[in-house]
Formats: sequence, C-alpha cells, structure tokens
Amino acid sequence: MLAQLVPKILILESQMIIAADVSLQLSKLGYDVIGIISHLEDALKTIENNRPDIVLMNIEMQGKVDRLNIARVILETFQVPIVFLTANSNKEIFKEVIDAQPYAFIIKPFNNKDLKRGIETTLKRMEAEGLWDNNH
Repeated sequence: MLAQLVPKILILESQMIIAADVSLQLSKLGYDVIGIISHLEDALKTIENNRPDIVLMNIEMQGKVDRLNIARVILETFQVPIVFLTANSNKEIFKEVIDAQPYAFIIKPFNNKDLKRGIETTLKRMEAEGLWDNNH
C-alpha cells in the first residue's frame, strides 16, 4: 500500500500570535508546518533551503521588499503555490492578490473548515498541474 504524502507548509505571517494559531490549526488538520517567517526578506532563503509544498502568506505583510513580487518569485522561481491570507477584502487588494496568481485566498477571520478548504483546493490544483502526487 502506498503512503500518502503530507504537504509541507511554510507560513509567512508577521503577527506571531496569528502565525502560531494558524500553525496549530494546520497541524491539527494533519499538515506539516515547516516554519514561520515573520519578515519577507527571509522568505526566499528559507524556501530555497527547505522547500515547502505550499506557502501560506499574509498579504498584509510589510517589509523592505514588495510582497507581491515575493509571491511571484516564490511561484515562478520555486514553483511553490501561494495561499493568501488577508483581513482586507476590498477590491483594490483583491485585484492585487489575483494578479499574483494565488492558488487560494482565505479571508480572516477564518475557521478550521476555511483553512482546510483553502489547502485542499490548492492541493487539487497542484495535482492537476503535476506539482503534487498524493500517493508516493
């Protein structure tokens, strides 16, 4: 019998209380959280050294680098899908986010079911694109 892979998820979230809560929820859902990054400047090096399957990213993260450019680099250079988290769902932010081609978009506050749906949607799309094979 083939074992199912557990996706490795990296969390990019500047608010550590939220990041810890998201990490706990993901772990309870059976996902492997490989780290929490609170500064965008550290994201690419971490992804290069410990490649996640999915990046869960707060779109409101601030930093010296542009958050949407980081998202594009993560997707294009590393082929790691992005799931955006945001408490801001206005049209301007939504348009920016859509332009970065996320695999899912989760509005805060969210519950376990919302988080699970976002990750499952991402995994299904990854499977369709050949980026994820659930049975190894």
